[in-house]
Amino acid sequence: MSAPPLRVVFVCTANIARSPYAERRTAQLLAAHPHGRLVVPLSAGMPGYPGRPMDPQMGKQLRAHGLDPADHVSRSLSGALVDEADLLLTLDFAVRMRIFDAWPGHSEKVLGLHQFADAVGRLLPGPLGASLVDAAQRVSRPDSMTWDVSDPHGRGGRAARRCAEEIDAVLPRIVAALAGPVPG
Repeated sequence: MSAPPLRVVFVCTANIARSPYAERRTAQLLAAHPHGRLVVPLSAGMPGYPGRPMDPQMGKQLRAHGLDPADHVSRSLSGALVDEADLLLTLDFAVRMRIFDAWPGHSEKVLGLHQFADAVGRLLPGPLGASLVDAAQRVSRPDSMTWDVSDPHGRGGRAARRCAEEIDAVLPRIVAALAGPVPG
């Protein structure tokens, strides 16, 4: 019997810009990966603003990749989602600290996006699944505000494009680590 898919939750402040972008781009990259079905990307906000559509400028960035942001509805990070997640990837340090405060018993599965990308870059080829999350925690460098992905909400198209480019720069490494190497 195969292991259940790895549940990865991207978390930003409101779940209207950075985290839904990361979730949908990850899903797109996983769809092209032979083992992509082994990972389920999700997103949420902390504290979140439930029921809101995606930021229009970040929606444009998704459309540039052939994705439709129209059906995105923001949600807040919940205890149930934290419990079910195998990995929570935060887009900024303040969100990570809020998660630690709200669910201190789950700190072992919370890493910053750049912190995780840096760790898996040093681990590849390496462990997969839950063992990857454990290994990344062991080799990760300290997270800090210097690794934040700036929130583009309300800051225009240029800020959204920079945000999307920053996320897109690390997602291939993250997807390769989460779903495993592409068979040669």
